[in-house]
Amino acid sequence: MIRIIFSFLLLIFVTTACDNDEKGIELDIVETGCANGWDDFYESTGEYKHAVTAYLEDHNIAVYSVNRVTYDTGPFCLACFCSTGNLIVVQINNNDVDKAEQLGFNLVVNDQFNIPKSE
Repeated sequence: MIRIIFSFLLLIFVTTACDNDEKGIELDIVETGCANGWDDFYESTGEYKHAVTAYLEDHNIAVYSVNRVTYDTGPFCLACFCSTGNLIVVQINNNDVDKAEQLGFNLVVNDQFNIPKSE
């Protein structure tokens, strides 16, 4: 009976731990006009989610989700390095945070996005 209870508790623990990992860690990065690391990964559809996912997976980063959050509506400069007013927000595997930070992504802490300050 003790084995059954222990096995049941172990199963619950493993299931809970796996479910928690599915959410992953949230990071963001400022989207620019044309100086993004993922720009070379756009295909004929021009879908940013696919491009960002392919870029991160090319760097061996497991991606759970990709979204775009608008933080400013402009006007914006037209240079490649200028912001579009959007953040790209990704959910990735906990083990891949350091790799994503090396690519310029920033950890989202307490659900507060890393919005650049206006100058």
